[in-house]
Amino acid sequence: MSDDFEKIFEKLTKQHDPNKIFNEFLDYVIDINLFTTINQNLDFEGREADYMSMFKAWVEITNNALNNGKEWYDYLGEFYEGVVQTKFKAGNRGQFFTPSSVCDIMSELTILERDCSNKFFNDCCCGSGRLLLSSHTHASGNIMIGADLDDVACKMAVLNFFIHGVRGSIIHMNTLELECFGAWRVNNYLGYGLPVPHIELIDPAEAHDFIGVSNESDLKCVEVNSPVKESVQTKLI
Repeated sequence: MSDDFEKIFEKLTKQHDPNKIFNEFLDYVIDINLFTTINQNLDFEGREADYMSMFKAWVEITNNALNNGKEWYDYLGEFYEGVVQTKFKAGNRGQFFTPSSVCDIMSELTILERDCSNKFFNDCCCGSGRLLLSSHTHASGNIMIGADLDDVACKMAVLNFFIHGVRGSIIHMNTLELECFGAWRVNNYLGYGLPVPHIELIDPAEAHDFIGVSNESDLKCVEVNSPVKESVQTKLI
């Protein structure tokens, strides 16, 4: 199925910029899985059938990986690194994301001998969300919050949360300047009345608002990029 995903992608890139096609695919999958009825007025110029075929291939690729021993799998990040950026020389920031084995080591060190229940996990430069995916597998039941300056990376992280059943939010923002451009909340109602994964477009100020979480409690924030730091949860904006 990975061949199917790439074949469709390559077919579309014969007439369009690879970065545009990949970004549009991410937009399409997010759009068809929105829980809310917000009309984003997106125009895919007749490529919806191809994007749906890529969506189905991606789901099967991830499902096969999880059924064959992987605890999590970032196919989108791998494809972006290996095909969009490397093969097609597309993409505008030259990202290469943390290898999965390093993510697992970092998340294990972060969680080691620590009470990691009823926590927010935060990654202020999350890329495609790999550290948070790994943290989810080692400490499920927590809420994962990621932020990144690159909107394409943010969308990959949103879809990785979506397909892995992660409850959390991704914020498109400049973390250093605390300037926010948008946000998505993923799987807020999963297990709370909605049986399927879903995505919401939200205001960044709502990124920490989840069903079943009391805003009055002193929930801690675990910083996944710093295994020794733990602080009282604060709003990003």
